Amino acid sequence: MKSRFLLLLAVALGASGLTAADHVVQFDPAQSTVDVTVKATVDSFTGKLAAYDLTGAADDSGRIVSARLAFHFRDVLTGKPKRDTAMHEWQHTDQFPDARFELTALTTASDGSSRASGKLTFHGVTRELSFPVTVAHAGATYAIDGEAPIDTREFGLPIIRMMGLLKVDPIVRVRFHFQGKLA
Repeated sequence: MKSRFLLLLAVALGASGLTAADHVVQFDPAQSTVDVTVKATVDSFTGKLAAYDLTGAADDSGRIVSARLAFHFRDVLTGKPKRDTAMHEWQHTDQFPDARFELTALTTASDGSSRASGKLTFHGVTRELSFPVTVAHAGATYAIDGEAPIDTREFGLPIIRMMGLLKVDPIVRVRFHFQGKLA
């Protein structure tokens, strides 16, 4: 019986990308935020991601070794229902409701700066994405901050233009703060 349990545990850890030495980091949604800043000729705004699923793991030395962020695009809220509706029509939310980012590497340069690399799936397209991050941890507590510019044209979305003069910048900035603890 014990050997079956160990085999099932090994299979489960292998399927999730964790190794037996990795430790789950549980992120606290109440202390974490994801903001999406959109610049436009008129009416720039910041949307907030209201709900998401974030999983992560750290190795024995405390280094983050895996992370996965998944969300429904309908959970990006701008504070104006009419704008949210227009945003969902532009993004084809009914056809492409989900997005996710999967960390493939977290590297630290000789100057101490860190860079996250991974795959972003958005609007049915998956692209490599790399951006600077700050990872701080004290004991079992982690704080991860960063900002990633995302060019929506790379995901098959058109530039929004209105009346020939007004334009929405296709590069949006996703700014985040995640806080969590080792489970």
